[in-house]
Amino acid sequence: MRRRALLASVPGALAGLAGCSVGTLNSDETADVTPAPRPTKSATDANDSGTATPTDTGDPPRPENPTTVVELETGPRTYALSSAGLHTDDRARIGLWFDRTATDDHPATLRGWLQNSNEFENTFRIEAIPGIGQIYSRQPSGYDHEARLHLAPTANNELADEVPSLSRTDEGYWRVDDVGPWMPDTRRLAPGEWLQLEYTLVGEPGQSGRPTGTYEFRGQDETLSVTVWDTQHPGPETESRFAGRSLPSFPGDGGVQWFHEAERATPAFVRPTAERVQLDAQIGFEVVNNSHKRLQCGHWDLYKLVDGEWFHIAPMGHTADCRLLSPGGREQWGFRAFNRQSVGCSTGDCHCDGLTQGYLGDGEYAVVAGYGHATANSGALVELVGDRAAVTPTDGVSTARDGDTLTVTTSRHGDGEHPADATFSLTRTSSASERVIAEQVMASGRFATYEGGLRNALPFLTDDVRHVVVRTDERAVDGVLGYDSNSRRFRFRGQAYKTARGRNTG
Repeated sequence: MRRRALLASVPGALAGLAGCSVGTLNSDETADVTPAPRPTKSATDANDSGTATPTDTGDPPRPENPTTVVELETGPRTYALSSAGLHTDDRARIGLWFDRTATDDHPATLRGWLQNSNEFENTFRIEAIPGIGQIYSRQPSGYDHEARLHLAPTANNELADEVPSLSRTDEGYWRVDDVGPWMPDTRRLAPGEWLQLEYTLVGEPGQSGRPTGTYEFRGQDETLSVTVWDTQHPGPETESRFAGRSLPSFPGDGGVQWFHEAERATPAFVRPTAERVQLDAQIGFEVVNNSHKRLQCGHWDLYKLVDGEWFHIAPMGHTADCRLLSPGGREQWGFRAFNRQSVGCSTGDCHCDGLTQGYLGDGEYAVVAGYGHATANSGALVELVGDRAAVTPTDGVSTARDGDTLTVTTSRHGDGEHPADATFSLTRTSSASERVIAEQVMASGRFATYEGGLRNALPFLTDDVRHVVVRTDERAVDGVLGYDSNSRRFRFRGQAYKTARGRNTG
């Protein structure tokens, strides 16, 4: 394996969509993504729209499966359009898809339409609609000169004021010879009226190659994007410090595509901003989909690897929704790790979308996202450097001793609120098959769902104490034992323990 460059920072998250929604054109539209075919008819025929056919209701023509991904024939590049549909706040309805890819004879071409879906005549601000009137992109991350893409209107674009001339670079990529304006600022349409659109996707004057990255076409409040990647090498360009590392089997079905095992041909992976940090720290992760498929169902998890065994740390659960990552899509996730109590995230000083977790000790962790191409998941290892995780009780507990039994009372016991009061006991035992680690004991939402979990029992079972009884509430007890169990055995730091509901320690 050739040595690649050091890890680079994950690019910033794509701008959020406000003022419009991007998605399928109709509720029954298929989710499939298909490559654009080479046309058999002239693309200059305004009445020819490939597989598009008009509907009986007078809707504009559209393909049954709008193409959003094409592989160029003029160079090793793939283009992925973020969406084939756009709806603005003033009810402009837009369809846009790839009609053909770039060849020696013509550039990559997109076709579509703009429709007034109001029941009244309306004037639309064309200049504020991304990809329609706002037709030059932002430069991708890491570039600051001659690295834009342009959606140049063709003679088949009924909205255009001017059609620019195009040429090819020495490398074979298409570019525009001069920059517009080519589109009107506004356009007034009758109810239901629609205009045919056609654009070529080309580079700007002076541009030679075709940089990879995400090109954003930003309107006033909306964003449409085109992601470009190397067709032959869609995988990471950086080498992991864990390269060559063999890992134990991951729990669950489907496996994990690990970042340190990804090759240049790997189309989907999770990329970290760092792979070794000193606690306390913030790390960014980005899942990259450089494939022709939509990946699902998302959701992120944190695990710790201890003695060849995986332990799930957080979160306790996920929502039931199935999240999709379109071809060319990127999703960012922030991980804020603390050795002791975590610090809240305030606006402007940290990335709040992700996980903030306290009481994490020294060791190797895995961040795993439920997006995978050949596997069900993609993930990355990270080493956290710091002290061993401490196991401490929650604030405000009180203790009372009676011989070799210590009773711990939390603030949730006797508070007169739901859920009802409950107790559990903890004692040593001779053996147990399940293993629990400190990060799980201290994790919010795992074994300490509310005040009164294992963290309020383990610290008090000292050499001269045989039994610990914790007075708390039903939710905390259920968090320790499970909803349908009255006892449980586990090992923690080399010692076997037994927990039981109530004060029974037998």
